[in-house]
Amino acid sequence: MAKKQLEKTNQKKHNKGFNKLALIIMFIIILIIIIKIGENVKISKYPDIQIIIDNNNITKELNNAVLLKDDKIYMSFDDIKKVLDETIYQEENTNLIITSSDLKVATLSFDNQETITINGSIQESKNPVINENEKIYINISDLESVYNYKLNYIDTTNIVTIDNLNTKCVKANVKKNVKVKQENKIFSKKIEKILKDEEVIYIDEEKGMAKIRTKNGNIGYINKKILNNITTEREDFDNKTTTINEEPLEYDITKKDITSFKKREEVINLILQEAIKNDKMYIKIKYDGENNFYFDRFKIESTSILKECGITIDI
Repeated sequence: MAKKQLEKTNQKKHNKGFNKLALIIMFIIILIIIIKIGENVKISKYPDIQIIIDNNNITKELNNAVLLKDDKIYMSFDDIKKVLDETIYQEENTNLIITSSDLKVATLSFDNQETITINGSIQESKNPVINENEKIYINISDLESVYNYKLNYIDTTNIVTIDNLNTKCVKANVKKNVKVKQENKIFSKKIEKILKDEEVIYIDEEKGMAKIRTKNGNIGYINKKILNNITTEREDFDNKTTTINEEPLEYDITKKDITSFKKREEVINLILQEAIKNDKMYIKIKYDGENNFYFDRFKIESTSILKECGITIDI
């Protein structure tokens, strides 16, 4: 009798211990799920408008909100410098903003809110530069030709996509309806449902999963096996410097005034005229002055403007 009582007591202790262990395991599982869900909820400082540049969501890198005004997208001067154009420059005494790319130089003015100038050519642009909360904001919707990108605002998701037209682009279609995962993880939440035959941008493959961008601008993951018609729409542009097989035309700018954009532009135009006059596509710039900020600006601006004209400079 005592033996049976002892066995019964031990069984109760065993069951109690088992139940306690089961509760601990269940608590750990729930905690893991909560952590995973927390990881999948991406909290942005400025959740209203997201910015996707070349299939990378850079919203969290921005220091200021992105603005939508009159169907135009505005980014702060500081954020443009950070993620789009590290050479952008404000010339305070002339109220000019000078921004540049490989082939273009654009000037935007606080004083002229109707146009922008790109490589000397005037183009229409409504409110290219504005002040908002004591910060300079620039209308990036009208700078597509400067940076050679395609900008698209998707109002349904409040996402702005910016695609560099010099970089590779691969597209595909989905074979069936599928839900897109936010991350390549088991517990990742679903962010969008895409329908059969819908076109997506194929970014990369990660462990059998395709990283894609949907037409709504969302970046996520689906099984690569359900993709077909994977087609390269655009290859990377080869921007290597071409070897010039001719003697350069020398041009000395040592005594030229290059202390403002307008003055530098005048000098660049003189160089262009000399190149045309002498039928030269290769110019060697001579400069014996001080290596200062203005000379650095001259190098940036002259290289871009003259390169678009097919002229290579050595400076």
